[in-house]
Amino acid sequence: MDIPYTVTSRPDTGLYNAKIGIWLFLASEVMLFGGLFSAYIFLRVGADYPWPVWDLDVKLGFWNTVFLIISSVTVVMAWASIKLRKYTQYKLCMLATIACAAIFMVNKSMEYAKKFQHYAVKLTDGTILTGHLPHGYQVKFENVDALELTIVGSNKAVDADPVNHVLSSVVGDVPKFKFPSGEEKELNKATFGELRKSMRDAAFAKMQDERAKMIEAAEKAASVATTDFAKYEAARKLTIAKNYHSLSDTKVKLIPSAPLKIAAKPSQFFGYTDTSLTFVDGTIATGKLVDDKMTLEVDGVDTRAVAQSEQSLAFDHRYLGEGWQKAFVANRDHHIADFEKKYPTRDKAKSATLQKESLFFKEFHSAEPPAAGEAHGGKHGAEAHAPADSHGHEAYHPTVVIEKKDITFFSNFTPKLNTYYAIYFTLTGLHGLHVVAGAGVLAYFLFFNGRMLREDPEHLANRVEVGGLFWHFVDLVWIFLFPLLYLL
Repeated sequence: MDIPYTVTSRPDTGLYNAKIGIWLFLASEVMLFGGLFSAYIFLRVGADYPWPVWDLDVKLGFWNTVFLIISSVTVVMAWASIKLRKYTQYKLCMLATIACAAIFMVNKSMEYAKKFQHYAVKLTDGTILTGHLPHGYQVKFENVDALELTIVGSNKAVDADPVNHVLSSVVGDVPKFKFPSGEEKELNKATFGELRKSMRDAAFAKMQDERAKMIEAAEKAASVATTDFAKYEAARKLTIAKNYHSLSDTKVKLIPSAPLKIAAKPSQFFGYTDTSLTFVDGTIATGKLVDDKMTLEVDGVDTRAVAQSEQSLAFDHRYLGEGWQKAFVANRDHHIADFEKKYPTRDKAKSATLQKESLFFKEFHSAEPPAAGEAHGGKHGAEAHAPADSHGHEAYHPTVVIEKKDITFFSNFTPKLNTYYAIYFTLTGLHGLHVVAGAGVLAYFLFFNGRMLREDPEHLANRVEVGGLFWHFVDLVWIFLFPLLYLL
């Protein structure tokens, strides 16, 4: 049975069914993205922290815009080619559209990868250092002489699982552990599974004993009750006793046969002190903290939250030092003088470009501060002759070792960093899903509708038109996203 109005237009609307459906769907999409764009504007206007300025790769965003615009043209050409029965040209245009979508997603994946590898570290005075962690960030303990586990009786969010959460952070060979039974065993899934089962069996036996005592006490109270209230209370307690199934948690201590060394990433633990490290499964390792400093290759400093930017903690002698402080001040003074010369009537505080280039920001392109007079020039001095790192490669960023007491927060450039990146990943991620879905539909038309192309090309033309309308909407959303996130 043929579905009516898939090729011909309806007499009441003048449109075929799919076209009516896609317009209704696009109306809901407009409401979705309209709400997201409005939320972005309100969050930016009411932001209680310095909003990121031009943090994204504008060049990459520009080329993504170009590819999507090209794809909008090629999808229209594909539809027109079917209408004109130029099937080879239709296939080439559809291939070009899908290729542009693929290039867009590859570029977006590269951009996302950079964000996950790039870190921001907020110091106690508000300074933000950006850069890369060449060896990651780890908290190191030594002389770990015990693992304290909590095997939960009932279902809870946190349950002991040292095999997956603790052993992966042990440095070197993992020794055997002394179990509560007194035996020394290897700690693995099998032995820990046996331990968990024995502890829960013991907790279950204890629960049954407690329930039996509660039932006995309730039945005894019911047998001597004389008033209605006493009988009611006894019946209520008896019901509670019969429904009592709560298993208590069990504390277990595992003793390693030799002291452990542990190097744990932030994602592996909840917190730590000088003598203990609490993993995400609740396991507590007791030992001695030996290192919680962060080694950061600094590629930029943001001092917008510092009252006196030149006095930022970043320029402390333990970190970047006086040389970079002088370079920062020289760079700032040069750009301010240049700005005042070019724009004598403009307010410096309202120029985002000036702020990014000089007032509060400093980007690093060399491992050593430039010589006097070269702070705002091209690639001279230290930048032209960057010293080699430990691997023999040229180092283009200064490396600092930040003490934990000077760090208030750190994160890679992901949604947890700030509101801006939460919005960035939400909007671009949702748009990316639309790109994948739209390209997938167009690819289906190209590769799996060959029979329809031969036997009913007008029907396929309608399908391509509907897919093209969705694709135009996806492109239009990006036209809004690009200036909103990348340029403003």
